[in-house]
Amino acid sequence: MIKVIIGQTTIVSLGDGEICALSANWGFDPGKQDAFCLNSWLPNPQYMVYKPQQTLSITLYAPGPTHSVSPSESCDAPGTIAASVAPGYCDGAGATIGGDWMVTSYNYSKESKDQPAQESWSLIKYTGITGYLSTEAAERAVEPSVVLRGIAQGQTTNEIITGIKFNGSAFATSNNGSVSAGAIGKETTMEHGIVSEVGGGSSTATDQGTGSASIPLNPIYQDIS
Repeated sequence: MIKVIIGQTTIVSLGDGEICALSANWGFDPGKQDAFCLNSWLPNPQYMVYKPQQTLSITLYAPGPTHSVSPSESCDAPGTIAASVAPGYCDGAGATIGGDWMVTSYNYSKESKDQPAQESWSLIKYTGITGYLSTEAAERAVEPSVVLRGIAQGQTTNEIITGIKFNGSAFATSNNGSVSAGAIGKETTMEHGIVSEVGGGSSTATDQGTGSASIPLNPIYQDIS
């Protein structure tokens, strides 16, 4: 089944403040793990396990909210950020995609002074989403006991502008450039480091820069008590 969505009537939120969103993408993966028995070509639903997860990505004009991505220091769940999309379906029917999400990556881009600054947020959730499954599948679904956040690493041309906040100083610097005959070239210097916070990139017209961070997550499907 395919539904048409009207962008002008779609409402997107991220964090607590107002944002100006450009696009939103979402998806659901049931995480079905087939269980095959000897003498059968079909998986046996009695032994299947489902590890569902839901994803959401939002691109917006900077500045977006700020969010701590410090690594887990205990088995407590890492912090989440609220986000939602209320699609403007043509027929008016359909549920809002929302709740509390964990951040998996962040990107900031303002290549030149004559372009607006953009932030892209990639989000994921592992709990509270069995409603997308059939009754039988939901009974076989498992949620992680805890999700641990690893060490976030990132790179930026300017820590202040791009919404990439390092935990201490950058640990390395890289440089690349290019130019061709009859054209204008560019050289870029990037700082690399451990990231403690993302978001809140500059929207000032005269600023420019790029930055990105990858935030690893490790769902644990076992008793941790």
